[in-house]
Amino acid sequence: MPNSTVLQSTALEEQMLTSSRRANYALMVLLLAYVFSIMDRQILTLLVGPIQQALGVNDAWMGMLHGFTFAAFYSLVGLPIARLIDRGNRRLIMAIGIGLWCMATAAGGLATDFWHLMVSRIGVAAGEAVLLPGAVSLISDLFAPSKRDRALGVFGAGGPVGAGIGLFATGLVLGFFTAHPLTLPYLGTLAPWQATLMSIGLPGLLLLLLMMGVPEPRERRKKVSAPFQNSGKGVPLTEVAAYLKLNRRTIGSVVLASGCYYAAVYGSSAWVPSYLVRQFGWTYAEAGTVMGLMMCICAPLGVLGASWYGGFLRQRGKPDGNLRVAFIASLALPLLASFVLLAPSSTAALPFLALTAGIWTCLFGVGPAMMVEITPAPMRGQAIALFTGVLNLLGAGIGPVMVGVITDYLFGDPLAIRYSILIVTLGACSLAALLYRSGFSGYQRTVQQANTWSPISAHNTRATLAAD
Repeated sequence: MPNSTVLQSTALEEQMLTSSRRANYALMVLLLAYVFSIMDRQILTLLVGPIQQALGVNDAWMGMLHGFTFAAFYSLVGLPIARLIDRGNRRLIMAIGIGLWCMATAAGGLATDFWHLMVSRIGVAAGEAVLLPGAVSLISDLFAPSKRDRALGVFGAGGPVGAGIGLFATGLVLGFFTAHPLTLPYLGTLAPWQATLMSIGLPGLLLLLLMMGVPEPRERRKKVSAPFQNSGKGVPLTEVAAYLKLNRRTIGSVVLASGCYYAAVYGSSAWVPSYLVRQFGWTYAEAGTVMGLMMCICAPLGVLGASWYGGFLRQRGKPDGNLRVAFIASLALPLLASFVLLAPSSTAALPFLALTAGIWTCLFGVGPAMMVEITPAPMRGQAIALFTGVLNLLGAGIGPVMVGVITDYLFGDPLAIRYSILIVTLGACSLAALLYRSGFSGYQRTVQQANTWSPISAHNTRATLAAD
Protein backbone atom coordinates (compact mmCIF):
# COMPACT_ATOMS: atom_id res chain seq x y z
CA MET A 1 0.00 0.00 0.00
CA PRO A 2 2.76 2.55 0.85
CA ASN A 3 4.53 1.70 -2.41
CA SER A 4 1.27 2.22 -4.28
CA THR A 5 0.81 5.58 -2.62
CA VAL A 6 4.34 6.65 -3.51
CA LEU A 7 3.89 5.55 -7.11
CA GLN A 8 0.61 7.47 -7.35
CA SER A 9 2.25 10.55 -5.83
CA THR A 10 5.20 10.30 -8.22
CA ALA A 11 2.90 9.84 -11.19
CA LEU A 12 0.90 12.86 -10.11
CA GLU A 13 4.05 14.98 -9.82
CA GLU A 14 5.20 13.85 -13.27
CA GLN A 15 1.78 14.66 -14.69
CA MET A 16 1.89 18.14 -13.12
CA LEU A 17 5.41 18.72 -14.52
CA THR A 18 4.33 17.54 -17.97
CA SER A 19 1.25 19.76 -17.74
CA SER A 20 3.45 22.71 -16.80
CA ARG A 21 5.76 22.09 -19.75
CA ARG A 22 2.86 21.67 -22.16
CA ALA A 23 1.22 24.80 -20.77
CA ASN A 24 4.41 26.79 -21.39
CA TYR A 25 4.67 25.30 -24.89
CA ALA A 26 1.07 26.33 -25.57
CA LEU A 27 1.80 29.84 -24.28
CA MET A 28 4.77 30.21 -26.62
CA VAL A 29 2.83 28.95 -29.65
CA LEU A 30 -0.11 31.24 -28.88
CA LEU A 31 2.30 34.12 -28.34
CA LEU A 32 3.82 33.45 -31.76
CA ALA A 33 0.35 33.25 -33.31
CA TYR A 34 -0.51 36.61 -31.74
CA VAL A 35 2.68 38.09 -33.21
CA PHE A 36 1.70 36.93 -36.71
CA SER A 37 -1.88 38.07 -36.16
CA ILE A 38 -0.88 41.64 -35.37
CA MET A 39 1.72 41.64 -38.14
CA ASP A 40 -0.91 40.75 -40.71
CA ARG A 41 -3.36 43.23 -39.21
CA GLN A 42 -0.97 46.19 -39.10
CA ILE A 43 0.75 45.64 -42.43
CA LEU A 44 -1.43 48.21 -44.19
CA THR A 45 -0.08 50.94 -41.91
CA LEU A 46 3.08 51.21 -44.02
CA LEU A 47 1.35 50.51 -47.31
CA VAL A 48 -1.01 53.51 -47.15
CA GLY A 49 0.95 55.63 -49.63
CA PRO A 50 1.69 52.93 -52.23
CA ILE A 51 -1.90 51.62 -52.13
CA GLN A 52 -3.36 55.12 -52.44
CA GLN A 53 -1.20 55.79 -55.48
CA ALA A 54 -2.01 52.44 -57.09
CA LEU A 55 -5.75 52.31 -56.38
CA GLY A 56 -6.59 56.03 -56.19
CA VAL A 57 -8.20 56.24 -52.72
CA ASN A 58 -8.05 59.05 -50.15
CA ASP A 59 -7.31 59.02 -46.40
CA ALA A 60 -10.96 58.48 -45.42
CA TRP A 61 -11.27 55.36 -47.59
CA MET A 62 -7.94 54.00 -46.35
CA GLY A 63 -9.16 54.50 -42.78
CA MET A 64 -12.29 52.59 -43.75
CA LEU A 65 -10.20 49.76 -45.23
CA HIS A 66 -7.89 49.04 -42.31
CA GLY A 67 -10.27 50.44 -39.71
CA PHE A 68 -14.03 50.14 -39.85
CA THR A 69 -14.29 47.28 -42.38
CA PHE A 70 -11.87 45.11 -40.43
CA ALA A 71 -13.50 45.94 -37.10
CA ALA A 72 -17.07 45.38 -38.28
CA PHE A 73 -16.44 41.88 -39.60
CA TYR A 74 -14.14 41.01 -36.68
CA SER A 75 -16.99 41.84 -34.33
CA LEU A 76 -19.67 40.24 -36.50
CA VAL A 77 -18.08 36.79 -36.45
CA GLY A 78 -16.52 37.11 -33.00
CA LEU A 79 -19.51 36.28 -30.79
CA PRO A 80 -20.74 33.22 -32.75
CA ILE A 81 -17.19 31.87 -32.81
CA ALA A 82 -16.88 32.54 -29.08
CA ARG A 83 -19.86 30.27 -28.46
CA LEU A 84 -17.92 27.50 -30.19
CA ILE A 85 -14.80 28.35 -28.21
CA ASP A 86 -16.60 28.07 -24.88
CA ARG A 87 -17.75 24.52 -25.65
CA GLY A 88 -15.58 23.09 -28.46
CA ASN A 89 -11.99 22.19 -29.28
CA ARG A 90 -10.17 25.51 -29.03
CA ARG A 91 -6.99 24.20 -30.63
CA LEU A 92 -8.82 23.14 -33.79
CA ILE A 93 -10.91 26.32 -33.99
CA MET A 94 -7.83 28.53 -33.64
CA ALA A 95 -5.93 26.51 -36.26
CA ILE A 96 -8.73 27.11 -38.77
CA GLY A 97 -8.63 30.83 -37.98
CA ILE A 98 -4.85 30.99 -38.44
CA GLY A 99 -5.05 29.34 -41.84
CA LEU A 100 -7.81 31.71 -42.95
CA TRP A 101 -6.13 34.97 -41.99
CA CYS A 102 -2.73 33.98 -43.42
CA MET A 103 -4.24 33.01 -46.77
CA ALA A 104 -6.39 36.14 -46.83
CA THR A 105 -3.37 38.38 -46.16
CA ALA A 106 -1.48 36.77 -49.03
CA ALA A 107 -4.56 37.05 -51.27
CA GLY A 108 -4.47 40.81 -50.74
CA GLY A 109 -1.26 40.77 -52.74
CA LEU A 110 -3.28 39.73 -55.79
CA ALA A 111 -5.68 42.67 -55.49
CA THR A 112 -6.02 44.88 -58.55
CA ASP A 113 -8.73 47.20 -57.19
CA PHE A 114 -9.95 48.58 -53.88
CA TRP A 115 -12.88 46.15 -53.47
CA HIS A 116 -10.71 43.08 -54.03
CA LEU A 117 -8.38 44.32 -51.31
CA MET A 118 -11.35 44.96 -49.01
CA VAL A 119 -12.61 41.38 -49.42
CA SER A 120 -9.17 40.06 -48.47
CA ARG A 121 -9.14 42.22 -45.33
CA ILE A 122 -12.57 40.85 -44.39
CA GLY A 123 -11.03 37.38 -44.55
CA VAL A 124 -8.20 38.53 -42.28
CA ALA A 125 -10.74 39.92 -39.80
CA ALA A 126 -12.78 36.71 -39.75
CA GLY A 127 -9.71 34.57 -39.15
CA GLU A 128 -8.20 36.77 -36.44
CA ALA A 129 -11.49 37.00 -34.55
CA VAL A 130 -10.83 33.42 -33.41
CA LEU A 131 -7.45 33.90 -31.78
CA LEU A 132 -7.90 36.21 -28.79
CA PRO A 133 -11.03 34.59 -27.28
CA GLY A 134 -9.60 31.12 -27.86
CA ALA A 135 -6.14 31.92 -26.54
CA VAL A 136 -7.28 33.76 -23.39
CA SER A 137 -9.79 31.00 -22.60
CA LEU A 138 -7.17 28.28 -23.10
CA ILE A 139 -4.44 30.09 -21.12
CA SER A 140 -6.87 30.65 -18.24
CA ASP A 141 -7.47 26.88 -18.11
CA LEU A 142 -3.80 25.87 -18.45
CA PHE A 143 -2.37 28.13 -15.73
CA ALA A 144 -3.23 28.35 -12.05
CA PRO A 145 -4.75 31.67 -10.86
CA SER A 146 -1.44 32.62 -9.19
CA LYS A 147 0.36 32.35 -12.55
CA ARG A 148 -2.47 33.48 -14.82
CA ASP A 149 -1.76 37.23 -14.83
CA ARG A 150 1.87 36.65 -15.74
CA ALA A 151 0.91 34.23 -18.51
CA LEU A 152 -1.66 36.65 -19.92
CA GLY A 153 0.93 39.44 -19.73
CA VAL A 154 3.43 37.35 -21.70
CA PHE A 155 0.75 36.52 -24.26
CA GLY A 156 -0.31 40.16 -24.42
CA ALA A 157 3.28 41.17 -25.19
CA GLY A 158 2.88 39.32 -28.48
CA GLY A 159 0.62 42.11 -29.72
CA PRO A 160 3.14 44.95 -29.61
CA VAL A 161 5.96 42.61 -30.63
CA GLY A 162 3.87 41.67 -33.65
CA ALA A 163 3.21 45.31 -34.40
CA GLY A 164 6.90 46.09 -34.08
CA ILE A 165 8.11 43.15 -36.13
CA GLY A 166 5.36 43.85 -38.64
CA LEU A 167 6.42 47.46 -39.10
CA PHE A 168 10.10 46.54 -39.20
CA ALA A 169 9.65 43.60 -41.57
CA THR A 170 7.19 45.45 -43.77
CA GLY A 171 9.60 48.36 -44.07
CA LEU A 172 12.46 46.07 -45.04
CA VAL A 173 10.40 43.92 -47.41
CA LEU A 174 8.77 46.96 -49.03
CA GLY A 175 12.18 48.54 -49.54
CA PHE A 176 13.56 45.32 -51.00
CA PHE A 177 10.75 44.84 -53.50
CA THR A 178 10.87 48.51 -54.43
CA ALA A 179 14.49 48.01 -55.50
CA HIS A 180 13.98 44.44 -56.79
CA PRO A 181 10.47 43.95 -58.24
CA LEU A 182 9.05 40.44 -57.89
CA THR A 183 7.99 38.61 -61.05
CA LEU A 184 5.93 35.42 -60.77
CA PRO A 185 4.74 32.96 -63.43
CA TYR A 186 1.24 33.77 -64.74
CA LEU A 187 1.04 36.84 -62.48
CA GLY A 188 3.76 38.94 -64.03
CA THR A 189 5.56 41.67 -62.11
CA LEU A 190 3.89 42.60 -58.84
CA ALA A 191 3.84 46.06 -57.33
CA PRO A 192 6.05 46.33 -54.20
CA TRP A 193 3.01 46.54 -51.90
CA GLN A 194 1.49 43.41 -53.49
CA ALA A 195 4.69 41.42 -53.07
CA THR A 196 4.94 42.62 -49.47
CA LEU A 197 1.46 41.36 -48.58
CA MET A 198 2.21 37.93 -50.02
CA SER A 199 5.62 37.70 -48.32
CA ILE A 200 4.28 38.62 -44.89
CA GLY A 201 1.12 36.49 -45.07
CA LEU A 202 2.30 33.07 -46.23
CA PRO A 203 4.97 32.27 -43.56
CA GLY A 204 2.26 32.28 -40.87
CA LEU A 205 0.92 28.99 -42.21
CA LEU A 206 3.83 27.25 -40.45
CA LEU A 207 1.96 27.90 -37.20
CA LEU A 208 -0.47 25.15 -38.14
CA LEU A 209 2.25 22.57 -37.50
CA LEU A 210 3.06 24.03 -34.08
CA MET A 211 -0.62 24.10 -33.09
CA MET A 212 -0.72 20.29 -33.26
CA GLY A 213 1.23 20.11 -29.98
CA VAL A 214 -0.96 22.55 -28.05
CA PRO A 215 -2.91 20.75 -25.29
CA GLU A 216 -6.69 21.04 -24.96
CA PRO A 217 -7.68 20.38 -21.31
CA ARG A 218 -11.29 19.72 -22.29
CA GLU A 219 -10.27 16.52 -24.07
CA ARG A 220 -8.78 15.11 -20.86
CA ARG A 221 -11.81 16.17 -18.84
CA LYS A 222 -14.16 14.32 -21.19
CA LYS A 223 -12.07 11.16 -20.90
CA VAL A 224 -11.47 11.24 -17.17
CA SER A 225 -14.61 12.66 -15.61
CA ALA A 226 -18.18 11.71 -16.41
CA PRO A 227 -19.72 15.00 -15.25
CA PHE A 228 -17.99 16.71 -18.17
CA GLN A 229 -19.51 14.49 -20.83
CA ASN A 230 -22.16 17.10 -21.60
CA SER A 231 -19.86 20.10 -21.29
CA GLY A 232 -20.04 20.64 -25.03
CA LYS A 233 -23.45 22.26 -24.58
CA GLY A 234 -21.82 25.30 -23.00
CA VAL A 235 -23.48 27.91 -20.79
CA PRO A 236 -26.95 28.87 -22.08
CA LEU A 237 -27.18 32.36 -23.56
CA THR A 238 -29.86 33.23 -21.01
CA GLU A 239 -27.38 32.68 -18.17
CA VAL A 240 -24.69 34.70 -19.95
CA ALA A 241 -27.16 37.53 -20.53
CA ALA A 242 -28.34 37.39 -16.90
CA TYR A 243 -24.81 37.65 -15.56
CA LEU A 244 -23.94 40.53 -17.90
CA LYS A 245 -27.14 42.36 -16.94
CA LEU A 246 -26.52 41.96 -13.21
CA ASN A 247 -22.97 43.31 -13.58
CA ARG A 248 -23.65 45.74 -16.42
CA ARG A 249 -22.16 48.77 -14.64
CA THR A 250 -18.75 47.20 -14.08
CA ILE A 251 -18.53 45.20 -17.31
CA GLY A 252 -19.99 48.04 -19.38
CA SER A 253 -17.51 50.53 -17.92
CA VAL A 254 -14.51 48.28 -18.60
CA VAL A 255 -15.57 47.32 -22.13
CA LEU A 256 -16.66 50.78 -23.34
CA ALA A 257 -13.72 52.56 -21.69
CA SER A 258 -11.28 50.14 -23.29
CA GLY A 259 -12.97 50.67 -26.65
CA CYS A 260 -12.51 54.44 -26.32
CA TYR A 261 -8.90 53.97 -25.25
CA TYR A 262 -8.20 51.84 -28.30
CA ALA A 263 -9.85 54.41 -30.56
CA ALA A 264 -7.00 56.68 -29.48
CA VAL A 265 -4.41 53.90 -29.83
CA TYR A 266 -5.47 52.72 -33.28
CA GLY A 267 -6.22 56.23 -34.48
CA SER A 268 -2.73 57.41 -33.61
CA SER A 269 -0.64 54.32 -34.34
CA ALA A 270 -2.26 53.80 -37.75
CA TRP A 271 -1.38 57.32 -38.90
CA VAL A 272 1.88 58.18 -37.12
CA PRO A 273 3.98 56.67 -39.97
CA SER A 274 2.11 58.91 -42.43
CA TYR A 275 2.69 61.84 -40.06
CA LEU A 276 6.44 61.18 -40.09
CA VAL A 277 6.41 60.93 -43.89
CA ARG A 278 4.33 64.06 -44.50
CA GLN A 279 5.75 66.27 -41.76
CA PHE A 280 9.44 65.36 -41.81
CA GLY A 281 9.97 63.91 -45.29
CA TRP A 282 10.70 60.34 -44.23
CA THR A 283 10.03 57.38 -46.49
CA TYR A 284 7.54 54.72 -45.42
CA ALA A 285 10.40 52.21 -45.25
CA GLU A 286 12.30 54.48 -42.83
CA ALA A 287 9.18 55.06 -40.72
CA GLY A 288 8.54 51.34 -40.55
CA THR A 289 12.08 50.50 -39.51
CA VAL A 290 12.21 53.08 -36.73
CA MET A 291 8.70 52.45 -35.40
CA GLY A 292 9.22 48.71 -35.68
CA LEU A 293 12.27 48.84 -33.45
CA MET A 294 10.42 51.02 -30.93
CA MET A 295 7.45 48.68 -30.84
CA CYS A 296 9.70 45.63 -30.40
CA ILE A 297 11.58 47.19 -27.48
CA CYS A 298 9.32 49.71 -25.74
CA ALA A 299 5.87 48.25 -26.32
CA PRO A 300 6.50 44.84 -24.65
CA LEU A 301 7.92 46.71 -21.66
CA GLY A 302 4.65 48.63 -21.51
CA VAL A 303 2.60 45.42 -21.53
CA LEU A 304 4.70 43.58 -18.97
CA GLY A 305 5.13 46.68 -16.80
CA ALA A 306 1.39 47.33 -16.74
CA SER A 307 0.65 43.68 -15.89
CA TRP A 308 3.27 43.72 -13.13
CA TYR A 309 1.92 46.97 -11.65
CA GLY A 310 -1.64 45.66 -11.70
CA GLY A 311 -0.51 42.56 -9.80
CA PHE A 312 1.51 44.73 -7.40
CA LEU A 313 -1.56 46.81 -6.57
CA ARG A 314 -3.65 43.70 -5.94
CA GLN A 315 -1.01 42.31 -3.58
CA ARG A 316 -1.24 45.61 -1.70
CA GLY A 317 -4.96 45.08 -1.09
CA LYS A 318 -6.45 46.73 -4.19
CA PRO A 319 -8.46 44.11 -6.10
CA ASP A 320 -9.12 46.64 -8.87
CA GLY A 321 -5.40 47.02 -9.60
CA ASN A 322 -5.73 46.27 -13.31
CA LEU A 323 -8.55 48.80 -13.62
CA ARG A 324 -6.40 51.45 -11.93
CA VAL A 325 -3.58 50.81 -14.41
CA ALA A 326 -5.97 51.28 -17.33
CA PHE A 327 -7.24 54.53 -15.80
CA ILE A 328 -3.69 55.88 -15.39
CA ALA A 329 -2.84 54.95 -18.99
CA SER A 330 -5.88 56.86 -20.31
CA LEU A 331 -4.59 60.00 -18.59
CA ALA A 332 -0.98 59.59 -19.72
CA LEU A 333 -1.53 58.87 -23.43
CA PRO A 334 -2.83 62.33 -24.53
CA LEU A 335 0.02 64.06 -22.71
CA LEU A 336 2.74 61.98 -24.38
CA ALA A 337 1.02 62.12 -27.77
CA SER A 338 0.98 65.92 -27.69
CA PHE A 339 4.78 65.98 -27.32
CA VAL A 340 5.11 63.65 -30.32
CA LEU A 341 2.69 65.46 -32.61
CA LEU A 342 3.69 69.04 -31.78
CA ALA A 343 7.45 68.42 -31.87
CA PRO A 344 9.44 70.82 -34.09
CA SER A 345 11.58 68.01 -35.54
CA SER A 346 11.67 64.25 -35.81
CA THR A 347 14.64 64.20 -33.45
CA ALA A 348 12.55 65.87 -30.75
CA ALA A 349 9.55 63.62 -31.45
CA LEU A 350 11.25 60.22 -31.31
CA PRO A 351 11.99 59.99 -27.54
CA PHE A 352 8.35 60.76 -26.76
CA LEU A 353 7.22 58.34 -29.48
CA ALA A 354 9.18 55.60 -27.70
CA LEU A 355 7.35 56.38 -24.44
CA THR A 356 4.03 56.57 -26.27
CA ALA A 357 4.62 53.11 -27.75
CA GLY A 358 4.79 51.74 -24.21
CA ILE A 359 1.53 53.45 -23.21
CA TRP A 360 -0.23 52.36 -26.42
CA THR A 361 0.12 48.73 -25.37
CA CYS A 362 -0.68 48.82 -21.64
CA LEU A 363 -4.05 47.16 -22.17
CA PHE A 364 -2.74 44.22 -24.22
CA GLY A 365 -2.24 42.31 -20.96
CA VAL A 366 -4.31 44.29 -18.46
CA GLY A 367 -7.43 44.36 -20.65
CA PRO A 368 -7.92 40.57 -21.01
CA ALA A 369 -6.89 40.16 -17.36
CA MET A 370 -9.75 42.45 -16.30
CA MET A 371 -12.25 40.42 -18.34
CA VAL A 372 -10.95 37.17 -16.83
CA GLU A 373 -11.36 38.65 -13.34
CA ILE A 374 -14.95 39.83 -13.81
CA THR A 375 -16.44 36.89 -15.76
CA PRO A 376 -16.92 33.22 -14.77
CA ALA A 377 -14.64 30.69 -16.47
CA PRO A 378 -17.35 29.03 -18.65
CA MET A 379 -18.20 32.43 -20.18
CA ARG A 380 -14.71 33.74 -20.81
CA GLY A 381 -14.59 33.04 -24.52
CA GLN A 382 -17.79 35.01 -25.06
CA ALA A 383 -16.68 37.75 -22.67
CA ILE A 384 -13.35 38.17 -24.48
CA ALA A 385 -15.19 38.17 -27.82
CA LEU A 386 -17.47 40.94 -26.55
CA PHE A 387 -14.44 42.83 -25.25
CA THR A 388 -12.42 42.52 -28.45
CA GLY A 389 -15.50 43.17 -30.59
CA VAL A 390 -16.13 46.53 -28.92
CA LEU A 391 -12.40 47.28 -28.94
CA ASN A 392 -12.29 46.74 -32.67
CA LEU A 393 -15.52 48.60 -33.44
CA LEU A 394 -14.59 51.66 -31.39
CA GLY A 395 -10.82 51.30 -31.68
CA ALA A 396 -9.87 49.98 -35.10
CA GLY A 397 -13.30 50.84 -36.55
CA ILE A 398 -13.69 54.47 -35.54
CA GLY A 399 -10.22 55.71 -34.53
CA PRO A 400 -8.39 55.53 -37.90
CA VAL A 401 -11.52 56.57 -39.84
CA MET A 402 -12.03 59.67 -37.68
CA VAL A 403 -8.43 60.75 -38.21
CA GLY A 404 -8.83 60.38 -41.98
CA VAL A 405 -12.20 62.14 -42.06
CA ILE A 406 -10.99 65.08 -39.95
CA THR A 407 -7.90 65.46 -42.13
CA ASP A 408 -9.85 65.32 -45.42
CA TYR A 409 -13.04 67.17 -44.57
CA LEU A 410 -12.29 69.45 -41.60
CA PHE A 411 -8.77 70.64 -42.38
CA GLY A 412 -8.57 69.69 -46.05
CA ASP A 413 -4.79 69.51 -45.76
CA PRO A 414 -2.70 66.30 -45.58
CA LEU A 415 -0.12 68.12 -43.47
CA ALA A 416 -2.76 68.75 -40.79
CA ILE A 417 -2.82 65.07 -39.91
CA ARG A 418 -0.92 65.81 -36.67
CA TYR A 419 -3.87 67.87 -35.39
CA SER A 420 -6.37 65.22 -36.47
CA ILE A 421 -4.49 62.54 -34.50
CA LEU A 422 -4.32 64.80 -31.46
CA ILE A 423 -8.04 65.62 -31.54
CA VAL A 424 -9.02 61.95 -31.70
CA THR A 425 -6.52 60.95 -28.99
CA LEU A 426 -7.60 63.66 -26.55
CA GLY A 427 -11.33 63.10 -27.04
CA ALA A 428 -11.20 59.31 -26.88
CA CYS A 429 -8.92 59.17 -23.83
CA SER A 430 -11.08 61.69 -21.94
CA LEU A 431 -14.11 59.44 -22.41
CA ALA A 432 -12.06 56.38 -21.44
CA ALA A 433 -10.88 57.98 -18.19
CA LEU A 434 -14.43 58.92 -17.19
CA LEU A 435 -15.75 55.42 -17.91
CA TYR A 436 -12.90 53.67 -16.10
CA ARG A 437 -13.49 55.90 -13.10
CA SER A 438 -17.18 54.96 -13.01
CA GLY A 439 -16.26 51.27 -12.80
CA PHE A 440 -14.30 51.48 -9.54
CA SER A 441 -17.29 51.27 -7.20
CA GLY A 442 -18.59 47.84 -8.25
CA TYR A 443 -15.43 46.13 -9.51
CA GLN A 444 -14.61 44.14 -6.36
CA ARG A 445 -18.20 42.89 -6.05
CA THR A 446 -18.17 41.71 -9.68
CA VAL A 447 -14.88 39.87 -9.16
CA GLN A 448 -16.38 38.04 -6.18
CA GLN A 449 -19.47 37.08 -8.16
CA ALA A 450 -17.33 35.77 -11.03
CA ASN A 451 -15.33 33.57 -8.63
CA THR A 452 -18.42 32.12 -6.95
CA TRP A 453 -20.59 31.70 -10.06
CA SER A 454 -22.16 28.29 -10.71
CA PRO A 455 -25.21 27.02 -12.64
CA ILE A 456 -27.10 27.00 -9.32
CA SER A 457 -26.19 30.60 -8.57
CA ALA A 458 -27.17 31.47 -12.14
CA HIS A 459 -30.72 30.27 -11.43
CA ASN A 460 -30.76 32.51 -8.37
CA THR A 461 -29.51 35.37 -10.51
CA ARG A 462 -32.35 34.93 -12.99
CA ALA A 463 -34.82 34.87 -10.08
CA THR A 464 -33.37 38.12 -8.77
CA LEU A 465 -33.64 39.75 -12.20
CA ALA A 466 -37.22 38.52 -12.57
CA ALA A 467 -38.09 40.03 -9.19
CA ASP A 468 -36.59 43.34 -10.29
